[in-house]
Amino acid sequence: SRPLTEQISPFHRCMSGTNQKNPRCIALAGTPGKNACCTIYENRSSTCREFAMSGENGEVNEACNRARAKYGLTPL
Repeated sequence: SRPLTEQISPFHRCMSGTNQKNPRCIALAGTPGKNACCTIYENRSSTCREFAMSGENGEVNEACNRARAKYGLTPL
């Protein structure tokens, strides 16, 4: 099986599958917009914890909205 993370620099790692042109995290199960979920949510990395859902805390996250748009989902 693939490791959960991959090295992207001497000091940084990312979730496997996220450093691609069409990213898909190794920990994502299901289909975005239908029944997707993170299989390691309680143990997710600090990077994931810091990536706020658009609208969370009253702030727009354009990166979240761009990711949603790739799957035909409306912005939050």
